[in-house]
Amino acid sequence: MKKLSFPTVKLGNFICEVKEKVKNSGISQDDFTVYGVTNTDGITVTNNKASDDLGNYTVLRENQFAYNPYRVNVGSIGLSLPGTFGAVSPAYVVFETNGQISNEFLLYYLKSSLGINLIKWYGDRGGVRSALRFSDLKKIDFPDITLEQQNKLLIKIKKLDELLCELYKNLSDDKIEILRQSILQQAVEGKLCEQDPNDEPAIVLLEKIKVEKERLITEEKTKKKKPLPPISEEEKTFVLPKGWEWCRVGALCESSLGKMLDKKKNKGQLRPYLRNLNVQWFKFNLSDVLEMRFTDEEKERYRVKYGDVVICEGGYPGMGAIWENTENIYFQKALHRNRFFFEGMNYYFLYYLYSIFYNGKLKKYYTGMGIQHLTGKSLANIPIPVPPLAELKRIEKKVEILFQLLDKLEQEISNAKLYASDLIEAVLQEAFSVQEAAKPAQVIEFHPDQTIPETELLAAARGKIREDAWEHLCKRALEIAGEES
Repeated sequence: MKKLSFPTVKLGNFICEVKEKVKNSGISQDDFTVYGVTNTDGITVTNNKASDDLGNYTVLRENQFAYNPYRVNVGSIGLSLPGTFGAVSPAYVVFETNGQISNEFLLYYLKSSLGINLIKWYGDRGGVRSALRFSDLKKIDFPDITLEQQNKLLIKIKKLDELLCELYKNLSDDKIEILRQSILQQAVEGKLCEQDPNDEPAIVLLEKIKVEKERLITEEKTKKKKPLPPISEEEKTFVLPKGWEWCRVGALCESSLGKMLDKKKNKGQLRPYLRNLNVQWFKFNLSDVLEMRFTDEEKERYRVKYGDVVICEGGYPGMGAIWENTENIYFQKALHRNRFFFEGMNYYFLYYLYSIFYNGKLKKYYTGMGIQHLTGKSLANIPIPVPPLAELKRIEKKVEILFQLLDKLEQEISNAKLYASDLIEAVLQEAFSVQEAAKPAQVIEFHPDQTIPETELLAAARGKIREDAWEHLCKRALEIAGEES
């Protein structure tokens, strides 16, 4: 741990642990709201209860902190809002301050890069999983400044944080998404790779898929379904390159919904399952995976296999990702599992789904006036352009290259956000000054009015992004998009 550049005191001077249990509160368990903690949202209401009996849960009231000792090192700590009354898992640590320090300033401090480093330093580093007990938390170094000074710094930190967040938002939302959408739109319209007249036409690929589908039906590995209607001219939204063919999604894959969540009826062993919140574009968020009971007979029916495309039925209908994990996991009814009859179609299918999601064409297949859904029937009827197999492979290869470039762009952007987490330390360093002639015995003087110029902050942030590198990557991405295969 590096030596801090400002005077400190131990945090234990200002905090005390809350150990009140639900069973000792004299209040019915039914009156308690259960809360959890995440590194993005702080303290939030959760249905993920470790037990139906809340007796050993810790009571959480307003203006109190809660954290998971095993996840606080990634910023998973929160401050309860005014009016909060509920309980958290006994695995959490709950504490409050004595009113001599600012709760909000303390939260900023502990979630900053400086705070995270202190948490890692004072946490239990001897075990397999690092943990920060309350006794460890008390040892953390805290700036030796008054409550008034903390509040003044808080105003400055918030202002600078807003500037950086705005910079981050403008760069990420505008540029990355536009590039990604443009690349995939070109890919599914046959404009990303040059066509080769020697390629076997897509009609041959579709015939192979049909044969494979019939084989699976004969072997009773899939069910025979009603024939899909022919594609009308109105459904063909653009002219296909030579060798391409239109077909419906239902001709390419078998789609099914997952298991209904019903705690009273579900039987079997508890197993992890995917829900809407776990599915993002091209990836899964597995930080909060819940469990549901599945019988042995249901395991195969509701298991997600490697290569399956999982799509949201509601929430953000159509949003999907490919499961590329060998671990067993299952899925809820709010999701479609799409298993293709021909290996290698899943990536291209997801590219197309993403492109029509963002250009608005997918909305015509939604049902529902308020909450919208993408039903299995609607999904099966979506027209999709199919390229020759050889070109499909070229498309996937080029998209992979371009997406790697986009990842580099996103990393450059995230560096700007990381700079925001250093604001606490930067502001504290600026707030304390020692005159050159000062003696070691002198008290360090605090200058609350000293500020970091906004221009300097933005310059530093942009320096982290390296705009020359940004421009180069953008230019290179567009060049590759226009290159011949």
